[in-house]
Amino acid sequence: MMEDKRSNSSENERRHTQWEGLFVSQHAWDSDNYAKSDPQPMLSADEKQAIWDMLIVALHSQCTVFIQSWEGCHFKFHRCTIREIEDTQRIVIYEDPFGEWQLAIDTITSMQMLD
Repeated sequence: MMEDKRSNSSENERRHTQWEGLFVSQHAWDSDNYAKSDPQPMLSADEKQAIWDMLIVALHSQCTVFIQSWEGCHFKFHRCTIREIEDTQRIVIYEDPFGEWQLAIDTITSMQMLD
């Protein structure tokens, strides 16, 4: 609850307002819903095949790619070069300026070649 306290000072005759309390909108209380409001993207078989084909081309051409993946209820972005594809484990090994990393192929939601 907010309360408006007004006081008049005889010395400077200025009106001062002091607020006690804090108004918090309802969406701040529902912060757990943010993770639920961004559902995991569901890719079609054609989209998955297109990502797979692009991974193969990127591996052979060693060009820089931009990958968007879905991990932990949010998107992650990777600008990298594909170094290896492990089909049996369904992972891709990529390199970025910070080192070499692994990424599950099934988490990739989109991919673009930059070179």
